[in-house]
Amino acid sequence: MSSNNIFSKDSIYIMFNQISKSYDRVNTILSFGLHKLWRKAVNQYIPLKFPYEILDLATGTGDQAFSILKTHKNVKITGVDLAENMLEIAKNKAEKLNLESSVEFKHGSASALNFESGTFDFVTMSFGIRNIHALSNCFDEIFRVLKPQGAAVFLEFSLPTNKIFKKLYLFYLRYCLPKIGGLLSKNIKAYTYLNETIETFPCGKNFCNLLKSHGFQKVGFHPLTFGIVNLYVGYKDL
Repeated sequence: MSSNNIFSKDSIYIMFNQISKSYDRVNTILSFGLHKLWRKAVNQYIPLKFPYEILDLATGTGDQAFSILKTHKNVKITGVDLAENMLEIAKNKAEKLNLESSVEFKHGSASALNFESGTFDFVTMSFGIRNIHALSNCFDEIFRVLKPQGAAVFLEFSLPTNKIFKKLYLFYLRYCLPKIGGLLSKNIKAYTYLNETIETFPCGKNFCNLLKSHGFQKVGFHPLTFGIVNLYVGYKDL
């Protein structure tokens, strides 16, 4: 699909700043609340035994970080995003939940991380990787900041393999999602852009091959909700 959108991946944070106030509510409506279950699936790949350091990229309003903290009480999470309006919402949530000692939110780019090499046990990224401008740099940076035997866990939208369900899903993406998202957020261009990125971004084995090409090992993916979302895992220096 071609796009007449004003947004490009190098300025996508501007769009997220624009829709920040309605972002959480629209997410819940458009996903029928399933995004909360998808985020919980990430938690299963983080063992409960040890006090890990976790980096959550494209953290947005912090939902993935807060989901992890519901089940993992002894971890320290750093959330990074370029959209400052989204980060303000995340910080307010942390204050209301009294989680300021467990999570810290910082302004920054996922493609140029301001952390020492080998800092984090896990890097998570939920529904953000397809919006990254310098994708190769992002993979390299994630690999760099992971500790040996650390893991990167990605959640991202995908396209179902079942032909009938795929047709229904594409109809929803192309004709329903932009209109509903646009109506609720007052920004139809933002949700037109988001649905187009879902259709064009590499998914399944193609995404796994990207991870392997950047040094990740034991790479795999797990379809969720009939394959409309994939959970990807890759490890460093096993």
